[in-house]
Amino acid sequence: MAKLVLSFQGRVIEDFPLDKERVTIGRAADNDICIENLAVSGRHAAVETFNNDSFLVDLGSTNGTTVNGNPVTRHALRSGDYITIGKHSLTYHGVQRPAEVDDEVEKTIAIRPAMRSTEPAPVAMLGYLRVQNGGAAGREMVLSKAQTKLGKAGLQVAAISRRQQDYYLEHIEGQDGRTPIINGVQIGLQPRKLEHGDTLEIANTRLGFELRPE
Repeated sequence: MAKLVLSFQGRVIEDFPLDKERVTIGRAADNDICIENLAVSGRHAAVETFNNDSFLVDLGSTNGTTVNGNPVTRHALRSGDYITIGKHSLTYHGVQRPAEVDDEVEKTIAIRPAMRSTEPAPVAMLGYLRVQNGGAAGREMVLSKAQTKLGKAGLQVAAISRRQQDYYLEHIEGQDGRTPIINGVQIGLQPRKLEHGDTLEIANTRLGFELRPE
C-alpha cells in the first residue's frame, strides 16, 4: 500500500497509509493529515488514489504546494516524490511497479503506431555506489530498488530514490542538523539529483556514484 511520510526539518514524524480514495492535508483538525502550522491552509491539499495511481491536488492553498521544489496544482505522484507544504515535508512511497506503467499515467493522447518515433529507444541506466574509504573500500552496491537507505541510525541516515532513469539523494536524519554531502557541499533538506561521477559522504563514509547500462 502506498503511504506518505511526514517530516519536519529532516525528522520523521509519522507515516500515513493511503488507504482510501481521498486523503486530505491541512491545518484544520478534521483533515486526515493535520499539520498545525500557520503556513498551512485549513484545507491545503489532497491525495487522490485510484487503484495504484496517486495524484496530489492543491486545494487553492494560500502558500501553495511544491513537489521536488516545483509548484503544482495537480501532480501524478511517483515513489520518492518530495512534497513541501508550509515548513513540513511529505515523502511519497508508492507501490512498486514496472516503469512503463508509470509512463502511461501521464499520457493523455494515444499515439498511433504510424506516428511512433523510429529512433532507437534510450539505453536504460542503473545506479551504483562504490565505497571509497574505510575497511569496505572498493565494495559496490547496486541501486535497483525504488528507495535505498544508507548511513547509521543516531549519526546520519539518508535515502537514494530511483525515479525511472534518475536518482535523488534525500536527507532523513543527522546529528546537529548535518545533512549528506555531494561533491563537498551539504545538500540541505531538499532532495538532490545525482549525476554520474558525483562523490557522496554519508555518516563519514565516502561513496562514488556511477550510472551504467542495465
